[in-house]
Amino acid sequence: MDHYSKARREGLRVYQNAIQSNTDPYLPVLEERVPALSSLSRLSLGIMTIPLDRVIGSVSRGRSYAFANGFMPILEGGSEFASKWEHLCESVEAKGVNQPITVLEYMGYYYVIEGNKRASVMKYLDARDIEADVTRVYPSMSDDPEIVSYYEYCDFCKETGLYAIFFSRPGSYQKLLSLPGVRAGEKWTDDEILSLRKLYHYFAENYLTQTRGKEVLPCGDAFLLYLTTFGYEDVRDDDLGKTGERVRLMSREFESRDGRVNLVMEQVQPPVPLISALFHPSKIKAAFLFNRSIQDSAWNYWHNLGRLEAEEKLGDRLETTTRIVPSRTEFAEEVDRLIADGYTAIFATSPVMLNSAVEPALKHPEVRFLCCSLLSNYTNIRTYYIRFYEAKFLLGLAAGILSENGKIGYIADFPIYGVPAAANAFALGARMVNPQAKIYLNWFSASWFDQEMPFEDPEIRVICNRDITAPNRDARDYGLYVRDGGEILHMATLVPHWGLFYRMMTERILNGTFNQAESKENVTNYWWGLGSNILDVAFSSRFDPYAARVIHHFREQIREGSFTPFEGELRDQSGTLRCDADRRLTPAEILCMDYLADNIIGTLPDAEELIESARPLVRLQGFNGELKPELSAFSWNRK
Repeated sequence: MDHYSKARREGLRVYQNAIQSNTDPYLPVLEERVPALSSLSRLSLGIMTIPLDRVIGSVSRGRSYAFANGFMPILEGGSEFASKWEHLCESVEAKGVNQPITVLEYMGYYYVIEGNKRASVMKYLDARDIEADVTRVYPSMSDDPEIVSYYEYCDFCKETGLYAIFFSRPGSYQKLLSLPGVRAGEKWTDDEILSLRKLYHYFAENYLTQTRGKEVLPCGDAFLLYLTTFGYEDVRDDDLGKTGERVRLMSREFESRDGRVNLVMEQVQPPVPLISALFHPSKIKAAFLFNRSIQDSAWNYWHNLGRLEAEEKLGDRLETTTRIVPSRTEFAEEVDRLIADGYTAIFATSPVMLNSAVEPALKHPEVRFLCCSLLSNYTNIRTYYIRFYEAKFLLGLAAGILSENGKIGYIADFPIYGVPAAANAFALGARMVNPQAKIYLNWFSASWFDQEMPFEDPEIRVICNRDITAPNRDARDYGLYVRDGGEILHMATLVPHWGLFYRMMTERILNGTFNQAESKENVTNYWWGLGSNILDVAFSSRFDPYAARVIHHFREQIREGSFTPFEGELRDQSGTLRCDADRRLTPAEILCMDYLADNIIGTLPDAEELIESARPLVRLQGFNGELKPELSAFSWNRK
């Protein structure tokens, strides 16, 4: 009875913990969880191999009292049940399981009809899977995210036969397909299915072993995070050992983090502890990485100005360098060289670099990695961004004041998360002072974009274009301006102060408060706005100073937090209510915007409609990209 005694001790431990926490100590019973079970549609899937970690309960109460939650036995050791369990365990050790169990599959989990002891013994022996005769039970269709995700799983199973890969969140299977190399055409080939099956098997074998007893993500969700982090094409040919090394590297990223994502909305200077004041570095070497030349990119130009400002303010305490790293491979190689040269802070200045930074950050936890991006859930990389939509709202106010006919042009960069929020805030600002305002949207990155004539309608004279032009581009069509014949009259522009952020992060590293303010155990996202002085709007002398006073009034209200552009009723282009009249949108709702306000005329283009250079970023952070956010996943989705 050695095996049974050991299994029973574990069962009693689980049982007692459940009693103390006032939860059901026995196996979950499907008939009790789903009272309408007998009336739901069913489909026989036949005999197949199923993962044991998703065999969670029994269909009927019956023998469920013989097991604690988790299938370990709890009946007395001298019972007939104990004797049969022990005999079965010895038989399985010698010959394996000779008969499939019979189960119902509901919402991706399996409930045993016949074979509870076999499931119990196999779990005790740390088996990964078991043969089962499976019948699927379909839940009633609804827009519940859990049910939507389940039906996506059913479609995926039908196409691939890969029943083991189960994701818990809607959109995950589409995210899987968006990863380069997973599937080339519209339909799966046998080789593609075999490759994905093998990789998942290697991953699950390592993941379930390394995370046993820990609170971690479900295996399928962790697998998707793994593929997003390293890239499917880079891990596709890994063997079991190499996969294990990568899983071990990501161990902290797999932890469940409900309520542990730290969104820093304003700059706060934490107190310097005494020990940090005594033992801190006197100088920091920081590298700034760009994905293309500073001269070719207005975005990179602003960030480089910030680097130079931080270096000037901090003097001998900060030494910086810049590198151009256009590819993921070059990024990793350059980071290795920089770290060997003594650089301990890495600033990746473009959202497209986020995935490139993950593996180097995992390999070098002693180095501070920060990436200018909105979408991150990694503990080893802090992301930072600006709430540009606040300044765009102010520019919208100005545009509404300037426009006599209500026709206003708006030229956006890339169709990625964060951009709809800026466009919508601009549209709401324009309508606040000009109720007839219509915003005509065009895209600088679209294949159809005509730089000389972005809008065919000659009545669109007030235009909000990109915030600044690249240094090597001799053009005046930036910021908010009015077209007067062939002349461009500048009125206002958005001004980011990246130097403030770079200086403050460097000072925190220098005084020892970088890790104190936001624990390294948590994910940290910085998303500063007007209130942190990292952003402002500058007006031309042409702009009416009395009108500017109105805009300055709203700017101060936003800074104080007494007003936000997204409070009150908001409807999208289809008329759907996105925000009630008596509330504000949460930070997560703003970040996750993938729609346009009802006074915007235009669309959100697909990646295929963009110029080639824009597609990598859109594939990563676009509305169907690899890092597509889910509103429910943000712990800071606060009201």
